[in-house]
Amino acid sequence: MLRARRYRVLFIFAAAFVLTFFHFARSRDWSSPAVEESISIHPADPYPKQPPTPNSDVAVPIESTQKVTEPYRGSTPPSTEKITSPVGPSSGSKEGSNRLKDASDRPPSAIAHTDSDHKDPPKIPTVVESTAKPPHASDEEIDNGGGGRIPVDRQKTSSPSARWSKFPERYPVPAAEVIKLPKQQSKAIPKLQAKFKDESSSNKQERLQRLSAIKSEFKHAWQGYKQVAMGHDEVKPLSKESEDPFNGWGATLVDSLDTLWIMEMKDEFSEAVDAIKKIDFKTSLREDIPVFETTIRYIGGLLGAYDISGHRYSVLLEKAEELAEILIGAFDTPNRMPHLYYRWAPEFVAKRHRASSRAGLAELGSLSLEFTRLAQLTRQDKYYDAIARVTNELEKFQDSTSVPGLWPIRVNAQGCTRYKSQRNGSPADEERPASTPKPSTTRTRKAYAAPTDVESYMNLINRDQSPVSEQTAQRANGTSSSDESYIQARKQTVLADQCNGGLELPLSAASNKYSLGGMADSTYEYLPKEYLLLGGANEQYQNMYTKAATAARKNLLFQPMVKGGRDIRFMASTTPITPGKPAQLTPADFEYEGHHLTCFVGGMYALGAKAFGIEGDMELAAKLTEGCVWAYESTQTGLMPERFRLLPCEKGSACEWDQARFDAGVARYSRVDPEAGPQFRNGEDTYGQRLKLNAHEAPQESENRMVPVPMPGSLNPHDTDVISKRDGFAVGKRAEPSSSAASAAATPVGYGLENRDAPHSSSAPASPQVAAVGKDHLPAGMISIPQPNYYLRPEAIESVFIMYRLTGDETWRRKGWQMFEAIARYTRTELAHAAINDVTAQKPSHKDTMESFWLSETLKYFYLLFSDPSVVDLDKYVLNTEAHPFLRPV
Repeated sequence: MLRARRYRVLFIFAAAFVLTFFHFARSRDWSSPAVEESISIHPADPYPKQPPTPNSDVAVPIESTQKVTEPYRGSTPPSTEKITSPVGPSSGSKEGSNRLKDASDRPPSAIAHTDSDHKDPPKIPTVVESTAKPPHASDEEIDNGGGGRIPVDRQKTSSPSARWSKFPERYPVPAAEVIKLPKQQSKAIPKLQAKFKDESSSNKQERLQRLSAIKSEFKHAWQGYKQVAMGHDEVKPLSKESEDPFNGWGATLVDSLDTLWIMEMKDEFSEAVDAIKKIDFKTSLREDIPVFETTIRYIGGLLGAYDISGHRYSVLLEKAEELAEILIGAFDTPNRMPHLYYRWAPEFVAKRHRASSRAGLAELGSLSLEFTRLAQLTRQDKYYDAIARVTNELEKFQDSTSVPGLWPIRVNAQGCTRYKSQRNGSPADEERPASTPKPSTTRTRKAYAAPTDVESYMNLINRDQSPVSEQTAQRANGTSSSDESYIQARKQTVLADQCNGGLELPLSAASNKYSLGGMADSTYEYLPKEYLLLGGANEQYQNMYTKAATAARKNLLFQPMVKGGRDIRFMASTTPITPGKPAQLTPADFEYEGHHLTCFVGGMYALGAKAFGIEGDMELAAKLTEGCVWAYESTQTGLMPERFRLLPCEKGSACEWDQARFDAGVARYSRVDPEAGPQFRNGEDTYGQRLKLNAHEAPQESENRMVPVPMPGSLNPHDTDVISKRDGFAVGKRAEPSSSAASAAATPVGYGLENRDAPHSSSAPASPQVAAVGKDHLPAGMISIPQPNYYLRPEAIESVFIMYRLTGDETWRRKGWQMFEAIARYTRTELAHAAINDVTAQKPSHKDTMESFWLSETLKYFYLLFSDPSVVDLDKYVLNTEAHPFLRPV
C-alpha cells in the first residue's frame, strides 16, 4: 500500500500521457514533427447555381482530400499547400532558387498565408496537397496578400475553365450615402508650367536631334516587343521570349499606348488599339488580380490613351470600364477597404471579402487618380466613392501614426483587429474580437511545434476544446453534430460584417516603417495630383499633402556628405518602430540611403510648391532632384544604383568632405567573415539586410569572426512572390523572424525586405547573389551599394522633367541628356533593352527583363523633356504614377 501511494503521482502522470497520446494520434497526422491545425468539413450544400443573397452570413468550410508529401528540409520555410480548384490550372512564379520543387506549377494565390505574427517559425512544416470541391458561396475570402509580378507560362498552362461573373454586393453602399464626385466649378489653381524663352534655331535643331534619338530607342524597344511578345505582358530581351506577370492581358501593349500617340506613331497606335479590342479581362491564367498594378498600368493606360487621343477611340473607355467593373468588386468589404489581390473566378467573387491586415500603403492609397478619372468620364459616382472612402480613412489615420503626418509602409486595413501592447514591450500579437476569429478554410493554418511536456499538451487540449474548435473537430471526424448547432456556432464567431472599422497601425513592428520610397511612394505622389485632377474642389488632398510634406521634411530629409560641396538632399527611412504612441526618433532610428524609387519626391515637392504656394519647397525640390542626378553622375557607367548608403551631415553644419569619416563608414560595411563566401558583401547579411553597425553599436563577434545580425521580422527567402513596380520591399506573405545567425546564413542574398522590387525572369531568374562592389568602385559619398542594379526605372528623369517644365531652366535638359546617353549605351540589346546587374562594373551584364514602364514612363519622360512644352502641358494634364496623362477639368 505504501509503495502504491509512493508511485501514485507517477501513475497519474503516465495515465495522462497515454490519454493525451491517443487523443492526438486519433486526430492528427504525425508524419511530420510539426503539428498542422486544419479543418475539413462537408459542405451543407453544393456550389449554388444562383447568386447568393447579400444577407447570407454563414461561412461553411469545404471538404478536402489531403495528401502529405515529403517535408521540406530548408531552414525556415513557409507553410504551403497546393490547391486544385475548378478555376483551372495556373502557373505560379518561377522566381527564387530555393522554391519547392513543385512550386513552378502552383497557383500563386493558392499558397497559404497567415495574418498572425509567429514568434517562432515552424521547423519542418508539411506540404499539403488538396483537391477542393467548389466552396459554398457564403465562405469568406480574406486578403492575405499576393504577388505583384507572378509570371504565368502559357505554354505549360491550359486555358482557364472559368469566367468572371458579377454577383450582388454583400456590403453595398446605400444610394443616399454614396460619395459623389465634386460637381462644383474648378478653383483658380496657380499656373504650373514656366514661361519659356524663345528658342534659337541652333538650339531647336539640337533639341530635335535629341528628340529623334530618344524616339529611335523607343522604336527599337517597341519593335522588339512587337516581334516576340505582342499581346503578352512583357518581352524578355535576352532569351527573346515573352512573359506574363500581370495576368497576361498585354501590360506593355496597354502601358505603351499613349506613348505611341505622343511620339506620333499613329499607325502603330491604331494597330495597338485593334489588339486591345481582343483583350478578355473576364478570364486569366492567373488566379488573382493585383489591383494596384492592374489599375495603374491597364486602367491608367486605357484612360490616358483615350484622353491624349482626343476621345476618338471609344473602345478604350469601354475596355477601361469593363476592367473597372471587375475590380470594383474588390471594394465589397465590410469597411469598403479593397481586397488588393482579388480572386476573380465566380466561386471566389461570390464570397464575402475582407481586406488585409498588412496592406501595402502604396497599393491601398494609389488608386485615386484612375478611379476618379473613370468617374469623370462615365459619370458613375461609384468609382469615386470607392477611393474616397480610402482617402477618408487615410485622413483620419494620418495624425495618429508613430510619425504623425506620415503613414507606415503597411497598414492594418481589415477593420476588425486592434493592436494590443504587451507588458514586456515586445511586438504585440493580433487581438481578434470574440465574434471574429480566424475563418475556416481548407488551407493549412499556423503550424506549431509538437509539445514536449504534459503541461504544454494540456494547454493545447484546452485551447482546442473551445466551443468552436470542438464543433469543428467533431464535424471533421464525422461524429454526431447537427448542422444546426454547427451553423449557430459559426454565426456567433465568424461575422465579417462586424469588421467595419478603419485603418490602424500594422500588427507587426517590422511593418511599422516610414519612408517615401517603395511600398509608400505613390500614395504621397497622388495627393497633389488628385487635387489637380479634381480642379481643387476637394481641399482634403491639399491638407493631407501639406501634413505629409511637412512631416517628411522634418523627419526624413538629410544632406549627405559628398565631395565637391554639392548641395543635395535625400530622404531617409526609419527602421521598424514598435506600434504605439508617437515615436521619439533619434539618428539611430534611420537608414540613411538613396533609393531610385524615392527619386520622384523632387517632382512631387515641385508640384506641391507651385500648386499650393509653399515657400521654399521649389528650392528643396531642386536639391532632391539634384541628389538623384549626382547618383547617376557618380558611377563609372553613369547609371544610378537601385540602393546605396550615405553618410548624413549634422543639420546646420557646413557638411564638408571628411575623408577619414568616409573611410570609417566604408570599413563598417566591409568587415566581413573571410570564410563566409560570396553571400557576404559590403556588410550585407544573407537576407540583404543591413548589419547593425551604427556608431554606437559593436558587431557581434565569435572567435574574431563577424556574425550577421538579422533585423527583426526579416523575411523568409521563399517569400519571393511579390515583385512590383513600386514595392521596394513588398512582401507576399508573413515572414518569420530569423531565429539565429546560422539560419540566416543558410539563405541566399537578395530575398530580404529591401530587395523585393527586382524584376526576375521566369526562364532565366536573376542570380540571388548581387555582384560585389569593391571599395575601389565606390563613388565618393556612397559608403556601400547593397543593390547596384538598374531596372530601367523612370523616377529620376520624372523629377528632372517636372523641374524643367516648372522652372524653364535649361540645365535640367542638359542633365537629362547625359542620363539618357548612359542609359541607352548600356541597356540596349539586339532585340530591345534590358536591366543592368551592376552599374559599378566596367562591362555591366544584363538581366533578362524589360518592364512595361520602360516604354510607358522612362522613355516618355525623356521624350517630353525635349518636346515642345505644349506637348502634354502640365496645366492641362495630370500624369499618374505610370505617366499616363489624364485631362484636368477646364
